[in-house]
Amino acid sequence: MKKFIITLFIFIISFPYTYGQEYGIGSVSTDELFSGGNVVLRKLMKRDYSKAEGSPYLNDEFTKGKIIFNNGKEYDVFTRLNVGSQKFEIKKNINSPASLIDINESVTVQMNNKNYNLHSINLNNEQILAILEDCVEFENISLYYFPRKVIKMPVETGAAAPTTGFTKVPKPKWADASEFLILKDDNWYAIPNSFKKLLSKNIFDPKLLKKYKKSNKLNIKKKESLIELISYFNSI
Repeated sequence: MKKFIITLFIFIISFPYTYGQEYGIGSVSTDELFSGGNVVLRKLMKRDYSKAEGSPYLNDEFTKGKIIFNNGKEYDVFTRLNVGSQKFEIKKNINSPASLIDINESVTVQMNNKNYNLHSINLNNEQILAILEDCVEFENISLYYFPRKVIKMPVETGAAAPTTGFTKVPKPKWADASEFLILKDDNWYAIPNSFKKLLSKNIFDPKLLKKYKKSNKLNIKKKESLIELISYFNSI
């Protein structure tokens, strides 16, 4: 039976919630944080991923992290990112129940020594809210990593199944679809997977970009290499 694979992008867009306007240093305890004092917390929703092979998480295990508010207030948590739903799951300690957390653009979640923030981005003429890793930020140009996954679904064509024997039904699979994004002069660009395509996007002056590649070991799939590229164009 002939099968086709289609890609279903999973975006559960969570509009920002309103937080308290002021937080006195030392005035809010960790217990208050987990009772909803500063962020909107909900019991972990039971999403049925059992039929999909793989994992919707950036990392399956909870790791030590922080929730950082723009007033400087910080809370230690255990956290992981569900890139399928674009939401963080947090625990007060490693043995406590997990909760979903909705953040707005004034809150940073730190995980594995990396900072993640909610951004409103426009890609392919589509406005979405996405959690991005901050790679490097300058006034007019910045680099971000967009961790996301898609579900690849097997779709049957309707052809008749064999009358004898057993055919295993293929399962949907979580597949990585992460990409690097550039914010330049208030415009968002997804970094393509080839240098030729990068030239065609006209994010940078083509002559300068070619010159840079000739003089440097540019790897557009590596964060460190892209940070060097962004830093160079910010300096000229």
